[in-house]
Amino acid sequence: MTTLAVLALVCAQAAPPASAEVRAIWLTVTDDKGNAVEGLAEEDVVVLENGVARDIVALTLDRRPLNLVLLVDTSAAVAAAFRLTMLDAIQGFLSRLPSGSKYALWTTGDRPTKLVDFTDDASAASRALTRVVPQGGSTMLDALVEASEDLKKKAKEGERTVVVAVSAVGPEFSSRDRYRAVEAAQKNADLFMAVLIEEGQTDFDNRSSYDFVLSGLTRKTGGLFETTLSPMGLDSALRKLGAQVRSQYRLSFATLPELKGRKIEVKVAHPGVKVRVSPEALLVPGGAQ
Repeated sequence: MTTLAVLALVCAQAAPPASAEVRAIWLTVTDDKGNAVEGLAEEDVVVLENGVARDIVALTLDRRPLNLVLLVDTSAAVAAAFRLTMLDAIQGFLSRLPSGSKYALWTTGDRPTKLVDFTDDASAASRALTRVVPQGGSTMLDALVEASEDLKKKAKEGERTVVVAVSAVGPEFSSRDRYRAVEAAQKNADLFMAVLIEEGQTDFDNRSSYDFVLSGLTRKTGGLFETTLSPMGLDSALRKLGAQVRSQYRLSFATLPELKGRKIEVKVAHPGVKVRVSPEALLVPGGAQ
């Protein structure tokens, strides 16, 4: 969207009525290479609600304390690439988290296991994972629920909560089905993101479960779902996920409280950028808090 078009929409906005209230959404903005866009100003952005431009109250990078859960597939499906490529990619992802972030590490091979409790030591994951021997089938669906529930209990009010899943395609032995996994996990974190490594062998039902759960959770929370043909692409995929974490904004705007259905669209006056809005992150009243 051009700058002139954005300015025209801004100028066309009427002053909000006295009955207006402030709501807020979360959005992430990345460039055409997947890098974080961190310098947005209010004049760069237009928010459309049901096609009507709304007055922007505030636009700020979300710098609330970050609590993140990282789930790593340690089933037999990743045995060949686990130490060769996956460990370095995971270590790099954790080292690029915003300053002050805390994370917990869970593994999914054989059974869901919390390997590292919440810490700001990025190297703790690498030390723990070097002692892991990938084996058995994956329990990613169960781990998503159990780890996100643990995250919800540990995070304090006002902190960001993010779940990142790294999974290969292989036999899935979770006790929960795909529908229960999504229903139970989605309420436990602000944002879900995932990388699916498609190298591997499994049946159609397992493959469908991975797609349904990982794409469903990321779509419902405005997250990013990346696929890669082999573990060699994991580092690139995790860099994109990391950029989304670092480029998350809170945008508050004036709206009408009596509206029933709300379709939100955000336009940004930067060429080539991608904007993702968390579809279920609409708050009332008082905007971003």
